Amino acid sequence: MRIMTLVCAALVLIPSIAQAQRPVRPLLPLRAYTLQDYHAVDFKEALVLPDTMEAASYAGVAMTEQDHLIVLSRSAPPFLEFDSDGRFVRGFGADDLLRRAHGMSIDAGGNMWVTDVADHLVMKLDRDANVLLTIGTKGEAGVWDEASGMHVLNEPNDVALDSLGNIYVAQGHGGDTPRVMKFSAAGEFIAQWGSRGYGPGEFVAAHAIEIDGNDVLHVADRENMRIQRFDTSGNLLREWKFDAMVCAIFLHEDGFMYITTGFDGELAKVDMQGNVLGAIGSPGTGNGQFGEAHDLAVDAHGNAYIADVINRRVQKFAKK
Repeated sequence: MRIMTLVCAALVLIPSIAQAQRPVRPLLPLRAYTLQDYHAVDFKEALVLPDTMEAASYAGVAMTEQDHLIVLSRSAPPFLEFDSDGRFVRGFGADDLLRRAHGMSIDAGGNMWVTDVADHLVMKLDRDANVLLTIGTKGEAGVWDEASGMHVLNEPNDVALDSLGNIYVAQGHGGDTPRVMKFSAAGEFIAQWGSRGYGPGEFVAAHAIEIDGNDVLHVADRENMRIQRFDTSGNLLREWKFDAMVCAIFLHEDGFMYITTGFDGELAKVDMQGNVLGAIGSPGTGNGQFGEAHDLAVDAHGNAYIADVINRRVQKFAKK
């Protein structure tokens, strides 16, 4: 793995959540060997929509315990389910549930956790998208402050749970308050850490979060082109730097981490020391290419599914 060579402060961001934060620098490939054991599946065949349903901007993907793929859409219905062969199972969820869907994960109980960067909410949903828990105040953004009773988030991007069920929210899509928020399993505030910047423990956009079996938090600090690792109290343990953006993170049961590089357009396999072992994909509109490789899920067989919010599709890389 090479240390990134660009100065992060030179990145100019588009602050509005109405559009993605495309960098104004040249797009960067990871300097890595090709992932030889993967190939791009024709996106028109990987997941087959009903004839009555048009493709949409897909923000998130997650796997169920049955190895079904759930796709988080920015159009109605908000959730699409496909079986392991890519056949459409159902669309579900209230049309007005989310204003601008962003991140999604599924916990061990089958509950779905989703974030909304426009309404500034985190929601826990059951398997049929009924709301079980809400964190944040709908439509209000700001700094969470228990003393004043300000229970507000600011562009929550992603959510993950530790072994005790505590909830961690990575927030700050383009604003001034990127940080990690910690809540109890009941949604009670515990702590928060991080601020906007380029130094250790700071973020430009805390875009994705995953927690490993040792309760180590891995936070994708997208524009700073790194993953920052924290303990559950917010102490910085280590940072892994990359040659390109880190947009999505997925910890697989095979013992490796998989990441996507957003506008830089790749899927990469990473060991648990932060070394890139291989990458596949590129920016573009063709098969195996990305407008923005936004979110990632890997099934039990190692097949990778990547939500592309720009090209309006889910790209599948099948493991050979």
